[in-house]
Amino acid sequence: MITSVALNPALDKIYFVDNFEPGKMFRVQDMVKSAGGKGVNVARVVRMMGESVRLIGFKGGEAGNWLESEIKKIGICTGFVEVSGETRTNNNIIDRARDNETEVLEPGPFISGEDMERFMTVYKEALADSKVVVLSGGLPQGVPANYYKTLIEEAKPFDVPVILDTGGEALSEGIKAKPHVIKPNLRELSNLVKKELRDTEEILEVLGKINDEGIDIAMVSMGDKGAILSMKDSCIRVKVPHIDAVNTIAREMPWWQVLQWDLQKRNRLKSV
Repeated sequence: MITSVALNPALDKIYFVDNFEPGKMFRVQDMVKSAGGKGVNVARVVRMMGESVRLIGFKGGEAGNWLESEIKKIGICTGFVEVSGETRTNNNIIDRARDNETEVLEPGPFISGEDMERFMTVYKEALADSKVVVLSGGLPQGVPANYYKTLIEEAKPFDVPVILDTGGEALSEGIKAKPHVIKPNLRELSNLVKKELRDTEEILEVLGKINDEGIDIAMVSMGDKGAILSMKDSCIRVKVPHIDAVNTIAREMPWWQVLQWDLQKRNRLKSV
C-alpha cells in the first residue's frame, strides 16, 4: 500500500470564458469540476498505474465530502479527518481565445491542534501497512511549518521511506528529518539555498550536499529542461523532447479535459 498525504486538498473548478476581462459579467461556456491538490494527484496517478493507494488528510463541509466521493470512485482508499469549515475551492478561468488563465485560490479551513492529533492517529495506523509515504503540497492554515518534519520522524520506527515534495519553510524544516527522497522544483530548490541556481554544475553541487546530509535521493524538476536526480554514488539527467506547445496552461486540468481542450484548439487553428 502506498500512502499519499493531502493536508490541504481542493475542489478544482475550471471555467471556460472567451475574452475574459475583470470587472465584467460573463456566462460560462463550459465548466469542469474535479478533486485536486498535489496529494490527490499523486494518489490518482498511483492508482492509474495499478497500485493500491490510500489518501489521507483533512476535509471539511460539502466540498470535502464531494472530493472524497470522487476519489473513492476510482478505487482509492481514504482516511480523511473531518474538520470545521469547508475544503477549499480553486477557481481557474481559462480564456481559450487569448490562451491565458486566471486563478482564484481559496486558503482552506483552519486546522486546530485537536484536528492534528486526530490526523496523527490516522497517520500512524496507515504507517503499519504502508510501503511508501508521499508528503506533497503546501500546509493548510494552523499547521506549523515543521509538521512534515514530524510526519517523517513518525515514519522512521516503521521503516517506511518518505518522499517529500513541497517548498518554502515546509521543505527546509522537512529536510531536517532526512526523508528518503525530496523533489522540489528549481525555484523551490533555489529558495532553499537562498541562491538563484543558473546552471547544471551549481544544481549538482547543491543536490550533492543534500545527499551528504543524509537524504538518499534528491531530485529537482526543471520544466521543459527536464530533471536531475542525485544519489550518493550516481546522478541521472533526464531530458524531455522538444514539442510544439498546444496548451501551456493545463497544469491542473484533468487528462480528459486536456484532450478536449487540445482538440478544440487544433480545430480552431485549422479553420484560420
